[in-house]
Amino acid sequence: MATVTMFSVGVLYSSQSFLRLVRDQAITVELFRESFRRFEVADAAAVLALVQKCQWANVSRDGALRLTDRGHVIAELVDEGHFLRAQLADLIAIESPPWAKRILLGRAEAQRSMPTNVEQCFKSCGLFEGNDDAVVEWWDFVALSIRSKKSGFNLRIGRLAERLTVTQERARTGKEPKWQAIESNVSGFDVLSVKDRDRSEVLRIEVKGSTMRLKEATFFVTRNEWETAINSMNYEFHLWLLHEQPRLFVVEVNTLETHLPINQGGGKWENTQLRYMDFGDNDVPLQAEALAACRSAIKSAVPPP
Repeated sequence: MATVTMFSVGVLYSSQSFLRLVRDQAITVELFRESFRRFEVADAAAVLALVQKCQWANVSRDGALRLTDRGHVIAELVDEGHFLRAQLADLIAIESPPWAKRILLGRAEAQRSMPTNVEQCFKSCGLFEGNDDAVVEWWDFVALSIRSKKSGFNLRIGRLAERLTVTQERARTGKEPKWQAIESNVSGFDVLSVKDRDRSEVLRIEVKGSTMRLKEATFFVTRNEWETAINSMNYEFHLWLLHEQPRLFVVEVNTLETHLPINQGGGKWENTQLRYMDFGDNDVPLQAEALAACRSAIKSAVPPP
C-alpha cells in the first residue's frame, strides 16, 4: 500500500471505526475481506493495510484480528481530532515519508512540502491552527521522533563508512588497520592505518559517509578533526558515497584546507559543512578484494530511497 494512499482522511477516519469493531467483536481477515469491499468511506483493503502497517492490530493464532496495546490506546480515544493526531504520529514514524523531514524546520515549512492529501489530514485535526499546548506538544513529539531516527540512521551510515575504510585499507596495505572510532570518538580520526605495504609510517584517516547523490552529499569537519589533521604527519579524509556502485574520495589535508573557513577577530570556527562535489576529482579505485565486501555491506545496511 503506497504511502500516499495511507495518508488519506477517509482511510484514517474509517480505520477508527475498524479498530472499535475489532475491539468489540472477533473477526478474521478472511471474513472482513468477504464482508466489505468498502468500510465506512474508504476502500476496505486500504483500511486493513493501514491498521496492520501501523501495528494497531495483528492476526492471532486462531486467525482473528486482535488489537495490539497501541491499538487499544488509540481505540479508546474519544475525540476524533486526538484520534487522528495519534494516527498521524504513528504513520509518520512507520513510513518516514520524505516530506516529514521538513517538520524539523517548523510546521509552515513542513506544510509547503506536503502532498495535498497529507495536508488535508493535518488540517482535519487542527494541526496547522493555534498554539495551544496539545498542538505544540504534538509537533514537538513528532520532531523529536524524527530527529532521533535521523541521528540513528546517520550513526549507522557513519559506522558503515568506517567499516568500508577498514576493509579498503586492509586490502590496500596487507595489514590490519585499527578501528579507532570504536575505542574513542575524541581522537580526531576514525581509522589508524599505514602509508602502504612497504612503508610503516602511521596514517590517520577521518571517515565520512553519505547516501546522497554526489551533487547533494555534504559532510562536516570539526575543529578537533582539523587540528588533529594539521598536527599529524600523515592524515587523510575518506569520503564514501554509499550507493550500489560505491565511490571513495580520498582527500589530503592541503586540498581540504582551501575550503575551510577562517578565524576572524575573536571568533573561531568549531565545525563546518563541506560539499562532496568539491572533491569529485579525488575518487580512487577500490581494491578488487574490497569491492565485493563493500557492495555486500551497503546492500544489507543502507535502506532503499
